[in-house]
Amino acid sequence: MKKAAEQGRGAPAPTPAVPVTAMKPASSLPASKADRRASDISDAIVTCRTRQEFTQEIRYHWNRSRKEFLSIGRYLNRAKDTLPHGEFEAMIASDMPFSVETAFRFRAVADAIDTGRLTMDVLPGAESVAYQIVTMTPEELEQAKAVGLIRPDVTRRQLIAFKRSLRPAKAGAPADARKELLRDYARQKARLAELRAILMRDHGIDPEKPMNGITIDVEAEDVGPGV
Repeated sequence: MKKAAEQGRGAPAPTPAVPVTAMKPASSLPASKADRRASDISDAIVTCRTRQEFTQEIRYHWNRSRKEFLSIGRYLNRAKDTLPHGEFEAMIASDMPFSVETAFRFRAVADAIDTGRLTMDVLPGAESVAYQIVTMTPEELEQAKAVGLIRPDVTRRQLIAFKRSLRPAKAGAPADARKELLRDYARQKARLAELRAILMRDHGIDPEKPMNGITIDVEAEDVGPGV
């Protein structure tokens, strides 16, 4: 009997069974996933098995991307109207994860939606594509609508080609040189905005205002050949 008791003490205790939680099938997921935005798993990949389920998820994220860049543009426009003079430019240069040019596109698209020039049902999913629409003249916009180009799945390339077809270069005009000058002007304008923001942020100087006796001494340098 003693030997049997010792054998009983030496036997390992049985391992308790671990309950297995079955994965919820995709078919039982709610039709709308909009409530996930408030949770930490809003970007989680949901298990899908059918064409309908994949379509549902992709369309959800497509629509979400449109709303996100639209919200960014609206916040930027409100910041421009709300912040003291100079702070908006400093915020764009120092605090934002995108360039001055991108911020301008966000703002332009948001303004077009909020003023009724463009509607949400035709808004493309990328701000760079939507920007091509909102920069059209009223006449160009009407023509684009007539040929079915104002739609969510239009591409940037299609819109640019359409604009070029409406704006043929004048005979003998140096179109390439003109475009390059305009591109250079846009780059220089954006760079000036960045420099102004840095001066205001780091030195408290707004170069577009009188600087209380501060003199900017600019000497021209001869960079021609033979120097």
